[in-house]
Amino acid sequence: MELKIQIPDSTYRRLMSGKCRVKGSIGLVTPREGNFNEYICHAPDPDTAKYIRLRHGRVSVNRERVRLTLHIGLDEMDIVPSETIEHESREASGFVDDVLDTIERYH
Repeated sequence: MELKIQIPDSTYRRLMSGKCRVKGSIGLVTPREGNFNEYICHAPDPDTAKYIRLRHGRVSVNRERVRLTLHIGLDEMDIVPSETIEHESREASGFVDDVLDTIERYH
């Protein structure tokens, strides 16, 4: 089967640069034609954001927001989710305080 897909110019340029992958979905207009819609990505900008990896997630900080994500598998042995959340939140909090102090100092 052959499918004709329309891709926005900006997405096409990013694909051709070969520096990244683009995730999205295809909305079919007809059974053989569709439009590509790129997913919105909240990846931190490497020039302005700082981040650390935690055992079960990641925390990132930039001038506009702080983001903490945790992924705790309930099948992990010897893991109590509430304790893990508390411990990794404390670790993330210390990192956020340090980064925000640095950002405020230089701006």
